Order: sequence, then C-alpha cells, then structure tokens
Amino acid sequence: MPTGKTTMTIAALCSLLVATAAMLASPAVSASPIDIAVTRNHTAEQPYFDIRASGFANATPERVWQVLTDYERQPDYVPNLLRARILSRNGTEVLLEQDGRGGLFVFHHAIHLQVRITEKPPSSIEVALVSGDMKRYSARWSMSPAEQAGVSGTRLDYTGAIEPDFFVPPLVGNAIVQTDIRKMLEAVIIELEK
Repeated sequence: MPTGKTTMTIAALCSLLVATAAMLASPAVSASPIDIAVTRNHTAEQPYFDIRASGFANATPERVWQVLTDYERQPDYVPNLLRARILSRNGTEVLLEQDGRGGLFVFHHAIHLQVRITEKPPSSIEVALVSGDMKRYSARWSMSPAEQAGVSGTRLDYTGAIEPDFFVPPLVGNAIVQTDIRKMLEAVIIELEK
C-alpha cells in the first residue's frame, strides 16, 4: 500500500501531465499557426532535443532581420530571457552573453550562456555554444519572403539541438522544450507584427 507521500507524488505527477497536455493543446497567441516538432535523439556522444519550428510573420524580411539581430532588446519581449549582453562584435560574428530561465511549472532552472552568433544577412542567423549551462546548444534562424492567405510577409524557420547541463524529467522533457520554443516563437512573431 502506498504511503501518503507516494500517493501525493503520483497525484502531483498526474496533475502535471494533464496540465502540460492542456497547455500544449491551447491555441497559439499569434494569428498564424506555429508548427513545432521536438524529438529526443540519442547519439553515441549524448542524448539531445532536436527542434524544428516554423511560423509566418506579417512583416518584411528587413523588419525581421532588424528585430532578430537586436539581441540586447530581446529580453523585453521573449519570455524567460532575462538578460542579453553583447560582449564583442567582429563583422558578422557576435559574442553574446544571456541569462534566462527554462522549464515548466516546478521544473525551472536558471540558464547562463555565452554563444557565438554568425549573421548571414539577410537570410540566416546561426548560434553556437561557447560556454554555459548546456551540454549541447546550437540553433539557426532562417528567414525567407513568403505569402500566407494573400498577405506578404516572412517565413521563419527555427532549428536547434539542445541538451541542458541539468536534469530534465524524461516524462515531460519534450513538452517542456516544446512549450518554451512555442512561447519564444509566438513572442517574436508578435514583436515583428507591431
């Protein structure tokens, strides 16, 4: 027979899973749909989350480039990004320091990163880990002119491979990453469409 402590833990986990499912099923805040796929990959090196996300913004490619490369202003609108500071810039290479928070419900963790950004105007931005609270971190933004429902704008594609340097619960890991990426992409699109 389970103890009161075990019963409470199981009940809390069930509540967490139900709440996570409800959150993921809720409609996106932005007007256009956001497609996201998060898979857990295992390699000889280490496991990691593989991320593929895309959305449409009613904004010109020039506006998208301007917003996505204004790194120090991103904490103003990106959830869980608390601080971003450019440490150095050399042409199209930027060394950026970021502080943020990742996770869902009780699974929150402070994240500190230094990343190297390679800008390839006007169509892509590549991000690579230099140091910080990740075992693996790389990301790429790709932007291209597009049309959706007769409206001209920009298609945004985000790909990434991440593995935190802290425990992520296996049962809800994909949901945590998917929720964080969805919130980020929604916030970016809302900012782009202002």
